[in-house]
Amino acid sequence: MAKLSTAVNRPHVPADGATVTAEIDVEPGAQTEAVQRQIVLCIDTSGSMGGEKLERAREGASWVFGLLEPDDYVGIVGFESAARVVMKPTRWGDTSREEAMGLVEDLSAGGGTDMYDGLETARDQLTSLDYVSDAENPVRRILLLSDGKDNSHEPADFADLGADIDGTGVRILAAGIGDEYEEETIRTLGTTARGEWTHLEAAGDIEDFFGDAVEQAGSVVAPEATLELDVKAGSEVSEVYRALPQTQEVAVEWAANTATVPLPDLAERERQRVVLKLHAPSGEVGRTETVADVTLTARGATASDSIDLEYTDDNEKLAVHNESVSIDHRQTVIRTELGKGNVEAAETELERMTVVHGEETEQVQEADRQTQLVKEGGREEQSQATKIVTDDDRIA
Repeated sequence: MAKLSTAVNRPHVPADGATVTAEIDVEPGAQTEAVQRQIVLCIDTSGSMGGEKLERAREGASWVFGLLEPDDYVGIVGFESAARVVMKPTRWGDTSREEAMGLVEDLSAGGGTDMYDGLETARDQLTSLDYVSDAENPVRRILLLSDGKDNSHEPADFADLGADIDGTGVRILAAGIGDEYEEETIRTLGTTARGEWTHLEAAGDIEDFFGDAVEQAGSVVAPEATLELDVKAGSEVSEVYRALPQTQEVAVEWAANTATVPLPDLAERERQRVVLKLHAPSGEVGRTETVADVTLTARGATASDSIDLEYTDDNEKLAVHNESVSIDHRQTVIRTELGKGNVEAAETELERMTVVHGEETEQVQEADRQTQLVKEGGREEQSQATKIVTDDDRIA
């Protein structure tokens, strides 16, 4: 059963209200039944992917085949100047490894890069399974691999496409390899489709990317997860981030007084965390008010909690500070900026964090270390900065 918990940096606020930092942790619970995975590998086959990269992509596909169960579906879309279906999504128990590998060997490199068409084709292949598979809660993934820039579409176009794909229940795990791909596009796709984005330093990393993604899909407890914050009239929610499993800024959807925060699919042993700013309106001294009812909904999972604040004029109470919540929020902002390559913005946030929490604080030192790594490094360090997981974040 999924569990939800909340915390704030300042549990006591003055009568005229205040802005607090809030943290919401989601523990997904244990998987009670196997899920059907529906996977499409969306592989860049443009001319620049020739040689070792394409060969490693073939080996990555072979690795995926070794992880599938008979009821899983797998397909492959290649894209260059246009997309083509190399292997339509097929129930693994209805084909053979030899037949599938024969189709994979048909992959060849040449032409330009129409990633947009590749993603649209991959989406259409997955949604076509609505008429084939009778699985109640399939876990759908597009695993995107590219080393180039789309010839005719900008990152903003992919934000719209990613949101559209997300609306079909498909998550995108997007990987860029090399130095020529459009980093913002890869990051946008992984974020808007509630998946993940990453940089692969070498061709040999492709197998791990495919394999890890397929294994994670098999551990999903409940797909289509969201947090709903029903806030008190006059309250405002801002600066919303997913902090775990990967730092990503979130576009909140509002309906009346309810803010909806989309989450990645809930996966076993993978804690999720959302951090945000919440402005509490004025209130009566001596009263404890619920400023937000928080509800987790996902297919097969629900949980609820609330964010409560006490209104007071007691200076000792007003001085109470849950420092860890403030630190988590500041760390998340820094890591998000580092993931974008915005080192100057990260350094500004780090300076603020240092002033408030002190340079000897472990989390401040870690943030400083990550900032220096990104400043001196490149895309691999940017990607790694967004996915720091401590022992406390792992669920036994």
